[in-house]
This record gives sequence, structure tokens and C-alpha cells, in this order.
Amino acid sequence: RPDIGAICHIHSVACVLVASQEPGSVLRARDIEMIKGLGVAGDAVLEIPIVDNKPTEQELVPSFLEALKAYPHAPAILVRDHGAYVLGKTAEKAKIATECLAFVLDVLQRREEPGAKRRRHVASGPRVVLLDVEGTTTPITFVKDRLFPYAASSVGPWLKSGKPEDIAKVSAAFAEQCREDGAAFSGNGAVEALTKEWIAKDRKVPALKNLQGILWRAGYEQGELKGAMYDDTPDALARWTAEGRRVAIFSSGSREAQQLIYKYSDKGDLTGYLSAYFDPTSAMAPKQEASAYVQIALSLGIQPSEGHFCTDILGEAKAARKAGWKATLLLRPGNAPLPADHGFPTASSLLDFEI
Repeated sequence: RPDIGAICHIHSVACVLVASQEPGSVLRARDIEMIKGLGVAGDAVLEIPIVDNKPTEQELVPSFLEALKAYPHAPAILVRDHGAYVLGKTAEKAKIATECLAFVLDVLQRREEPGAKRRRHVASGPRVVLLDVEGTTTPITFVKDRLFPYAASSVGPWLKSGKPEDIAKVSAAFAEQCREDGAAFSGNGAVEALTKEWIAKDRKVPALKNLQGILWRAGYEQGELKGAMYDDTPDALARWTAEGRRVAIFSSGSREAQQLIYKYSDKGDLTGYLSAYFDPTSAMAPKQEASAYVQIALSLGIQPSEGHFCTDILGEAKAARKAGWKATLLLRPGNAPLPADHGFPTASSLLDFEI
């Protein structure tokens, strides 16, 4: 980064404690005046990536480069159980940023102490924003042109090298689906052919979705996949959580697959913004049935009228509205056209619609 001319390396109790209390790979903070000293507007969200410690500083370099690629404007990097590296254009600016970071970390740590009262934003409007994935937060082409082909091409090698217990579970799930379909199932050897057939038909059955989650996890962890996000997605997630709203996901893909696409996104790890994930299994109904949205509201502890659902599918919006949710249809490039008289508010960006 051309704006980095000096680095301050610090060790402090607050660095270690705050990093240890954050389960994700990024620390987010707001409502602290001193974040302005780290180059963040007072009403914005400070994001500091967290990496695991290594025996030597040289071994930290790959993790640092990956963190700065995911968070190109990060003013510092926290190292678990160790300390922090604070970045600045000059030694003086790095020193000032270090003092600001020390203050912010101290505040965050004290907020976690027993009896501490934490200021919260109270926002009008919905308490929960529920989001579809493809066509809403993620380009529909990513799922169809990247994820589906990846699963189809990797299932064969996985069946040869995967854990026997995992393969047995997948095979049993495929056998059960074939029984429901009234079709024959010839054992493990049929899984690869059925996977490719069901992907081509865009079947949304649990047996396939769970297998795709397994295959995609390997791809994400090996760096072969990166979840594609629209540019407005991280900003919208940050805005809603800053306003005190919870953000949840409802997709036909498995909950594991949902977590992976946001954890390994091309905009960095976004899971810190998300409070829950739902698929048709956990919602106990398909996405175009109103009962799914009733169940999700119960799971989130809200009335349906306190939720707002965003999707690109008219049938899903109708089901959510029938259950009592507000709903907005997203008009993204590549999404299916909508009839002129659909009767729902629309938006071309998650930052544009009325919440």
C-alpha cells in the first residue's frame, strides 16, 4: 500500500483481550470518537483484521498480505495472543494512530466488563433485515457460473479422497432422495452422476445442497473460491448493524454454504454482520411458502411486521408479505424480469430502498 511508510508494533493487554473475544477474522467498532484518528469517519465503522500468531514475524507476512487485500483501508492488524501492527504514512502518523488504537481497544475492553452499560443505537423501522443471496447480495452469475460448475467438477475427486464417514452420510441422503423420487439408487457410484444431473436441473433438495456445502468449503479454504458480492453489500450490512438492526440470511442453499460465501467473500469476512442463517430445512418450508417466514420470525424472536425481506424472486416476496413481513424486490443485472403490476417496492441497490 503506497500510504504505508511506517509501522508501529505494540503489545498490550487490551490488544490480546479484545482479539481473543472476537471469534471472527475482523474487529469492528463504532460510536467511539477516537476512531477518527484512525482515518474513519465518526459515523462509520472501524474494521481491523485479526490474524493468528506465528513463531516468527516472517511467517506472519502471508497472513498480513491476505488481510490487507481483504481490508485495503485497514489502519492496523491485530495478532491474536500477541499485539498489533499499526500502519501510518509517516512515523509520526503511525505513532498517533497507535495512541488512538490503544484508546479504542481500552474502551472496547471496558465495555465487556461486568456491569458496563453500552450505548446502543435505537433505529426506527424493522428490527431484522432478512436477505436472499443470489440476485440480492451476490450476482446470480456467481452461483450458476462458478459455484455449480465447481461442485459438478469436484464431486468425483471428493468421492475418491473424502472421509469414508462423510461419503457414507452423503450416499445415504442421496438414497433417501431417490426413494422419495421413486427412482433407483445404485450406491456410491451413482452420487457423481446424480449430482451433475440435479445441478443441471437446479434441484433444491437437501441431499444435493449439503453435498455442495462440503465441496464448496474445500474450495473456499483452499483459495479456489471467493464469494462474489455486489459493491453495496458490505456497506449496507455495516449501515444496518450500526443502526442496531439484526441481519439474517434466507437461501435455498445450506446454512453452511451461506456462511462460507460471506466468510470468504471478495469484500472480506462479512460474517460479523450476520446474526442468523436459514435454509428451507431450518425454516421448515420452501422459500415460496408463508409458513417459512412465520417460522423465521419465531426463531428471531420478532413479530413478522418487525422484519423486512429483500429478494429478487416475486413468489418469495409474496410469501413473506402473506406472513406479515415487509418485502422489497431487487433489480440486479441478470435477474429474471418482473411483471409490471407486481405491487412491491423495488431497488437496484441495498443502499437505495426504504427501510
